Amino acid sequence: MRQYNFPKKLIAALILCGFIGCQEAPKEDKTVVVQGNIEADTTWTADKNYVLDQQVTVPAGVTLTIEPGTVIKANAGEAPSVSMLVVARGGKIMAKGTAEAPIIFTSINDNLDKENNIASALNQEDVGLWGGIIILGNAPVSLANGDKETFYVGLDPNEKSSYYGGDQNEDNSGEMEYVSIRHGGIFIGTGSESNGLTLCGVGANTKISHLEIYANQDDGIELFGGSVNVSNLIVHASGDDAIDIDEGYTGTISNFLVELTERSDNALEISGGQGESAGAFTLSNGTIDGGGLEEGNVYSIDEKAEGKINNILAKNVNEGAAMIASNEKVTVEKSEEQQAELNFDWARARQK
Repeated sequence: MRQYNFPKKLIAALILCGFIGCQEAPKEDKTVVVQGNIEADTTWTADKNYVLDQQVTVPAGVTLTIEPGTVIKANAGEAPSVSMLVVARGGKIMAKGTAEAPIIFTSINDNLDKENNIASALNQEDVGLWGGIIILGNAPVSLANGDKETFYVGLDPNEKSSYYGGDQNEDNSGEMEYVSIRHGGIFIGTGSESNGLTLCGVGANTKISHLEIYANQDDGIELFGGSVNVSNLIVHASGDDAIDIDEGYTGTISNFLVELTERSDNALEISGGQGESAGAFTLSNGTIDGGGLEEGNVYSIDEKAEGKINNILAKNVNEGAAMIASNEKVTVEKSEEQQAELNFDWARARQK
C-alpha cells in the first residue's frame, strides 16, 4: 500500500475544519472615514471607498492627492456639522482624473458602486445632500474697507484655515481635472452659501479643467476674487446660479456648458468688487441651455463688474429671460467664430 506523508499543519487544519466548519476569509473593509484636518501629505486611492465625515480640511503645507477613478462620498449633516472638503490657504489638492476614470464626489446616499457596476439611482432632483468643495487661496480679492483677506461665511471665523485673500496673484492651490461634483449645496451656516465648487482668492497657477457640477442646491460654481482660470466646465441643474462671480474675480472661464432647469435662477451672475478694483474677468466660448428659463437672466451683471463676455450661445430661452449687461464696464460681444465643440461624454459617468 502506498503511503502519503501529509504536513502536520495541513492535518491540523483539516481536523479543525471538521469541528467548526470551514468559512471564507472575511472580505477586507475598503471604507475609509475621514474627519478633521489631514495632518500630512496623503493619497486617496481608487481601490478604497472614502467617506467625508463633517468638515475635512487640507491645511497649509499639506497636499491631498486623489487617484483617477476614486469615489468620495460625504455623510449627511446639518450646520454646524456639515460634511465638506476645505482646502486652506497654502494647502493643495491634486485631483487628476481621466476621461475614462473621473474622480467623483457625491453623497453617502448615492448608491453608485463602480466596482460592482451599480449605477447611481439619484437624479437632478436630489440636491443639498452635503456641503461641496471649498478652496481658499492667497490671491487678491476686492473687499470693503480696503481689507485684503476675510473668512468664508459658514466656516469658523476663529480658525486661520477659514480665511482667504492676499497679494499672491500666481498662488497655486493644486489641480482639479476630470472631476465630477454631485448633489451638494446643503445649508452650512447663517448667511453662507454652499456651492458645488467654491473658489475664494484662488491664484492663477492653480489648474482647473474638465469639471462637472451636477444637481447642486445653490450655485454650481462660485468664484470670490482670485485669478484662477477654469476651462471645459459643465454645470447641470443648479438650484441658484450656474456660474457666479464676486469680489473682483480676474480670471478666465472658457469652453463651458450650462444646462438650467425650471428651478434654476441665472445662468451667469456677475458681481464686481466691494472695494478697490482688482481687474477684469473674461467669459468666453460657452453654450447656455436655458431649459425654458423665464424669470431669471442669461446674464445678471451689477454696476461694479468689469470684464468681457464673448462667443456665448444661448438657446431654449424664453423672451422674458433677458440677456443684459447693466454697465459700460462689461462688454458683451458676439464672435463669428464657430462655437468650440464641447466633448463632455466623460461627465455622463453618473449614468453608467
